[in-house]
Amino acid sequence: MSLMSISTRGHRTARLVRRLLALSLVVLVATAVAGCQTAPTPTPIVQVVVITATPAPATAPVPTEKPAEGASLQVDGPAGSRTFSLEELKTLPVTEGWGGTKSSTGKITTPTLFRGVALEDLAKLAGTFDASTALNVVAKDGYATTFSYDQITTGAFTAFDPGTGDELKRAEPLKVIVAYERDGQPIPEESDGSLRLAIVTPKNDQVTDGHWAVKWVRQIVLKPASAEWTLHLEGAIVEEMDRNTFESGAAPNCHLAQWADADGKVWSGIPLYYLMGRVDDVVRHEGDAFDAPLAEKGYEVDVVAADGYKVTFDSAWLTYNKTVILAIFVDGEPLPEDVFPLRLVGSSLKKSEMVGAVAQIVLHVDQVGAAVPEPTTDEDEPTATEDSSAAGKPDVAALQAGTLHTYGKLAMPIAYTQEELVQLGMTKLTAEHPKKGPTEYEGVLLTTLLERSQPEAGATVVVFTASDGYSAEVPLADVLACADCLVILDGEGFALIMPGQSSGAWVKDVRLIEVK
Repeated sequence: MSLMSISTRGHRTARLVRRLLALSLVVLVATAVAGCQTAPTPTPIVQVVVITATPAPATAPVPTEKPAEGASLQVDGPAGSRTFSLEELKTLPVTEGWGGTKSSTGKITTPTLFRGVALEDLAKLAGTFDASTALNVVAKDGYATTFSYDQITTGAFTAFDPGTGDELKRAEPLKVIVAYERDGQPIPEESDGSLRLAIVTPKNDQVTDGHWAVKWVRQIVLKPASAEWTLHLEGAIVEEMDRNTFESGAAPNCHLAQWADADGKVWSGIPLYYLMGRVDDVVRHEGDAFDAPLAEKGYEVDVVAADGYKVTFDSAWLTYNKTVILAIFVDGEPLPEDVFPLRLVGSSLKKSEMVGAVAQIVLHVDQVGAAVPEPTTDEDEPTATEDSSAAGKPDVAALQAGTLHTYGKLAMPIAYTQEELVQLGMTKLTAEHPKKGPTEYEGVLLTTLLERSQPEAGATVVVFTASDGYSAEVPLADVLACADCLVILDGEGFALIMPGQSSGAWVKDVRLIEVK
C-alpha cells in the first residue's frame, strides 16, 4: 500500500502515517547526502596506460557549489567557469604514466607512477582548444606557467635520462596531466596540495625539467595563444629559449623582477645576469648557474634587437645586477608590437640602452680579461624602437663557430647549432653540382629555415656570408622556389647546396643568412 492510499482513520492510522513519512524522509536525506559525495552524472573511467589523446566526455560532471578547500580545480575559458572537486575529477577519463624530474640543481627524482586527468581533456571542457589557444596553469601561491597547444597535444618537452641526467635525443611520447594519485596513493596535501602537474610517459625511462612540475594546482585558464618566439642566447654554449620557458622563469616565486617607469607602467621580466648564467659556461640551470667569478674578470655582453640594433655592456657591471631586466610584460600584458616580444629596461639604464624587440643575447666569454669598451650609445642616439638599421648587421667574424644565424627582415631571427638543425628533419636528395655533376646530399631544406624565420613583406634578396667574409647574394624568390636547396653539416660548420645557382652560391662554412 502506498502512502497516497492511506486514509486518516483514527489516531492509530495517523501515527502510522507519521512514522512512514519520517522513515521516508530519512531515506531521502541519506540518498541526498550520498549524492553530494559522488558525481551527479557518473562517467565511466577510461584508463590510458599507453599515453594517447583521450576525448573529453560529451557531458562534464556538474561541479559542486562549494568544493572542498585544497582539493578542487577551477577550469576557466570561453565555455564558462567550473570548479571540480577531487571526486568529480576522478570521474573524468584517466591518464596514467611514469613521471620524474630533473631539478635546477641537477638532482634527479626518479620516475613514479602518476594518475590523473590530461590537460588536453580539461582544456576541451573550457572551450575550443586548438593552435590559436594556450593553457595557463596557476598554483595556490600565484605561480603560473603557460603551455602551448603543441606541448599539450604532442608532448614537445625536453626529456632527460633518469640515470645520467643527459638530454635524450629521442624521447617517448609525453603527456601533461593534473595528477591526483602517485604510486596508487593520493597526492599528499601537506607537501603537494592534492593536485599537481606531472609529465608522464608509458615507460619509466625519462624525466623532465622540474619547473614544469607545478604543485598545489588550483586553476587552469584557456586563453588566446601569444605569438611564439625564441630568444637566442650565445656564450660558451647556445640556447634557443622559447616563450614558455622565459615566461615560466618570469613567474612569481621564480626569477621575477620588476621596474616601474616614469609613467607608472610596471615592466616585468628576468634579470639579465640570470639569462647570462644560462650560457656563460656548460652549467645551464643547476643551482647558481651564473658564473660570477668569470663575469667579474670582464667580457662583453651584446643585447641585439631583431633589426640589428645593439648595445654592449661590461659583464662585471651586470654581475648580480637586478636593476637590468629583460621584460616580457608591461602592466601584466604582452609588450606592444613596436618592442615585442622582449625589451631591456631598468633604473640603471639610459634611454638608448633600453633595447626593444630583443632577439639575441651574446656573451663574448672568449674575451675574458680583455678591456671592455664603454657603451658608445648616448641619450641622443636612436633607440631600438626607432629606425636603427644603421647599427648594421652582426659582425660575422665575431659569430661563434658552429652556429648558423638567420637575420634581417625576418619576424623571428633564429640561430642554430648543428644539433638543433638536425632536429628540424633531414632530407636526402641528389643535386646537380656545377662542377661535380649529380651528387647525393643530406641536410635541412633552406625553405624550412626561411619559413620558420618568416621573411617580412618587401624583402627581395638573401645574402649568404661565410666565416671569412665571403658572401653571395641570391633573389629571395629564387631561394623560396628552390625545392632542393639544402643546408648541410660540413665538419663543425655548415655549407649550402644550391642546385640551379652558380657555384659562387654554394657557400662553405656559412655563418649568416641575411634577408634584405
